[in-house]
Amino acid sequence: MPKRTPVVRKLGRPRDVDSSDTRQNLLEVARRSFARDGYAATTNRSIADEAGITTGAIYHYFPSKAELYVGVYEVVLQIVADNFDAAIDAPGSLLTRFSRALDTASNLNRSDSSIAGFLVGVPSELQRHPELIDFIRALRTHAPTFVGRLVREAAAAGEFRPDVQPRAVEDLLNAVLSGLATFSTVSGDAERHCGAISALQQLLAGELIVPT
Repeated sequence: MPKRTPVVRKLGRPRDVDSSDTRQNLLEVARRSFARDGYAATTNRSIADEAGITTGAIYHYFPSKAELYVGVYEVVLQIVADNFDAAIDAPGSLLTRFSRALDTASNLNRSDSSIAGFLVGVPSELQRHPELIDFIRALRTHAPTFVGRLVREAAAAGEFRPDVQPRAVEDLLNAVLSGLATFSTVSGDAERHCGAISALQQLLAGELIVPT
């Protein structure tokens, strides 16, 4: 039986010189663990083992697992905001800009599926672990969504018919993105997720169905 290579852990309080890198690595490892195993099954020990540090070193950055989870959530929100805001920054119609956002969702999922996996799991984790609710609620309150921005700017540009409710459009687009993220997480297949997005883009462009 081949010998396993032991994980070399950084002992004690991390040095300032590598503190930022250690924290970033810790958050990335924790995100993958929470997305893969869920909040309850993820332990500080399992995260420390994968990150190559001691459990004591985790407490230098996050006093509890709950605060580590919230730290991951905050970083994920920032990743999503940065990428999707950039996707819709260029001018265009709502459908054109939303299509660019769909491309971004596809690219993010291909590069790291734990981002969508983590976000998809948040609602159920809040139900199971109410100690997380106050932390998460505070972050959500200060996190305006790019979809809201997209719809507000489309409404201001006069893109909607008079009988269309912008709030309903925002709900629809959020539901589409959430559904695609859930599909990606459940299927575990980035290529199927990408294919579904391509089909949706064809549908929005009026190119999915052969005219009769």
